Order: sequence, then structure tokens, then C-alpha cells
Amino acid sequence: MELTEIGALQIAKRVDAILHVPGNYRGGVLEMAVVIDTSLEPEDFRGAVAAVTRALKRENDIFRNVRLNLVFWGREMESKAVPMAMLMTGGAFDEYRCCPCEKYYEELFAYLKKFQARSKVILAFTGEQNKVLNDQAAKEALSPFLKSKILLISGQILSGTEFLLRCI
Repeated sequence: MELTEIGALQIAKRVDAILHVPGNYRGGVLEMAVVIDTSLEPEDFRGAVAAVTRALKRENDIFRNVRLNLVFWGREMESKAVPMAMLMTGGAFDEYRCCPCEKYYEELFAYLKKFQARSKVILAFTGEQNKVLNDQAAKEALSPFLKSKILLISGQILSGTEFLLRCI
């Protein structure tokens, strides 16, 4: 996934809009999540993740102190807390293993709603082959709050609300 500096800045602006949704972020340490689809090869997402991280840090002082949860979306979900600087250097992906498999968005959304509910922003770097198997389950998982916190980044950038309107 090729991401230009302008694309990274657009994501940073959309993240800023997410943070300014009434009732979302009220100050203090920001908690956010970055989701990596394990179907992607490391060279497909490392540069994009680093570019977005740099753009976020450059655009807003809020990103100086962040509690970041890195979620690997594969056959099973794996989550770990990492420093944001490790995303820029690629150190967070040293143990990453690519394992392509069929994945469904409703499973990801249900996991995020259950285990990453405190995150104010969720950036999901995904492949374009993932799909929705159960529309109703995806709608329930995105509602009421997840749809306003998530950005799906693949060939295009979709918010949770846009995903809900376009794909379901």
C-alpha cells in the first residue's frame, strides 16, 4: 500500500476530526489502536504506518504521549502495547509473520468493540480482499460508537460510517 505524504496528512486531518467529535477526547493521555491485517506483507504497510505516525506527531501535540495498542488481525487477534516511536522505526513489526487467510470485517469490529473500546482512534491497515459475511453483525459491532472512531486504510480511506453506508 503506497501512501504519499499528502495521503498521510489527509489521514492526520481525519484523525483530528475524530478526536473533535463531541464526547470522544477530553484531554490527558490519548489511547489509540493500530490494526494490521496479517494478509499484508511487511513492505506493504511499514512505510504507510511510519508515514501516518510521523504526520500525526507533526500535526498535533496530543500524539507526544499516547498509549498505543497494536492489533494483528489474523486467524486469531493478537494485541500488544507498543511505543508510538516503534511504529516509525519498524521495531514493532520485528516478530510479524504474514499469514494470508480469509477474514471478515464483522469479526474485527466485534473484537475492537469488546477489547479496544477505550481507544479514541482506531487506524486499521487492511487488504482489499476482506469482506463482510453478516451485514447485521457488522452493523451491530460498529454501532453506537465504533463507527465514529475507526479509519479503514487500504486502497482507499474509509471511516466507519462511510464503510457502513457503502459496504453494507
